[in-house]
Amino acid sequence: MPRRVLCVVNPEAAAGRARTVWEVWRSRCARESLVVDEAFSDGPGHALQLARARAADYDVVVAAGGDGTVNEVANGLLLAEGARAALAILPLGTGNDAATQLGVLGLDAAAASLARGAPRTLDVIEAHFTALGQSVTRYALLFAAVGFAGELIKRTTPRVKRIFGAHLCYSVGFFRALGSYRAPRMVVRAGSQQFRGRMFHVCAGNAEWGGGGVMRHSPGARWDDGKMDICLIEALGRLETVRYFPRLLRGSHVNHPKATYLQGDALEVESDPPLELQLDGDLVGRTPASFRLQPGRLTVLAPPM
Repeated sequence: MPRRVLCVVNPEAAAGRARTVWEVWRSRCARESLVVDEAFSDGPGHALQLARARAADYDVVVAAGGDGTVNEVANGLLLAEGARAALAILPLGTGNDAATQLGVLGLDAAAASLARGAPRTLDVIEAHFTALGQSVTRYALLFAAVGFAGELIKRTTPRVKRIFGAHLCYSVGFFRALGSYRAPRMVVRAGSQQFRGRMFHVCAGNAEWGGGGVMRHSPGARWDDGKMDICLIEALGRLETVRYFPRLLRGSHVNHPKATYLQGDALEVESDPPLELQLDGDLVGRTPASFRLQPGRLTVLAPPM
């Protein structure tokens, strides 16, 4: 039986070229004898709503956009009642970290995933936090982070992305954020261990790479090993942070004397003041926050071997 496919398209992706790229890709799907329905999101959160509302009617829901769109569509599938649809990705964003680590490296690979790809189950990070005064549950595919990561994302504006592109924009955001960030006091619980003090960065990783494949924030992390790779970095001076940055690109930051790197399936973070929380590169809420790994929770379609 042919797969029933819905493509949720973020029209602002690919510097506003997503509609045109989507038409090209739909033609490629037609050559694969695939019929794909479409739905266009019209702002933040809408892709999640579309996927959640329509997931039960389809076998596959495609996220056409960047990592933010992928995260929203994945959340829609995970939050939908009784839905069993798999996630597929049409990479149209700045970083495309989820697509790259899944092996979806372009339009042809995305079409091949739909036509001949095999289902694969991935772990996800379930996050509980506060947003607009309400308790919220969301999921991350790549990572969840508190601390400097939130300031970095705020400073990596759409204009910075346009000017510097995928491979430089997050580095530019890093140095822009450095001037204003002050490490806050946190209480972090990872399993039976507790850490108190000023923290530069707290990250729960589910995949190795972020920042457009530039930052190896969670070296050794795997999407299907049943563990989060947790990194805690104590407060650093500005000059020390600048020297530290190349380590983050290589993944050797976890060996720094002020870093703790461990595996676990649960993490809790409290802070004073409340801090913005980043999931897969988007700011979604504030601390206090808790994270728990959900093994094998999401089904995705990967390109055929």
